[in-house]
Amino acid sequence: MSVARTRKEKVRAALARELAGSRCVVLADFTGIDVAGMTRLRREMKSAGVGFRVVKNTVLRKAFADANVPPDAAVAGMAEGPTAVAWAVDEILPVRALKRFAGSNDGRPGIKGGYVSGQSMSASEMMSLADLPGREELVAKIMGSMNAPLQGFVNVTGAVLRGFLYAVNGLREKREQRG
Repeated sequence: MSVARTRKEKVRAALARELAGSRCVVLADFTGIDVAGMTRLRREMKSAGVGFRVVKNTVLRKAFADANVPPDAAVAGMAEGPTAVAWAVDEILPVRALKRFAGSNDGRPGIKGGYVSGQSMSASEMMSLADLPGREELVAKIMGSMNAPLQGFVNVTGAVLRGFLYAVNGLREKREQRG
């Protein structure tokens, strides 16, 4: 086996392991990004906790097959032209990080598509997914919604008690003035 083929097999095996444990995989076209921009992109992906790699399309397709990507995932077919792949366990993090970088870099890289929790998504679906609030924000909103009726009940019962205390206090002051 040649050195290049051995290296490709190692990259393929490592990528397949990463993709198998990921719930979100995004394919992006990095055309038009210079070396300094790619270095910035790699750093941002790493700091966000997102795996990121530029890989040959044939290696990527074989890694998808090795990772047992669901058959309905048309993601392997999106591996055309210059392709970078970003992945993470979080369902939104990779596409959100790519969109944030593209916003400050003339729209590059362009998102080709991907899959989330085993379901293929087009580029437009992935972009709309990036606009969703994060898990923590959604949990906070739900907890706030659940807390609102209880808070209202506490305020109402507190108002009744305050009204009673004001009445008792008023009676006491009246008695003190009389006598």
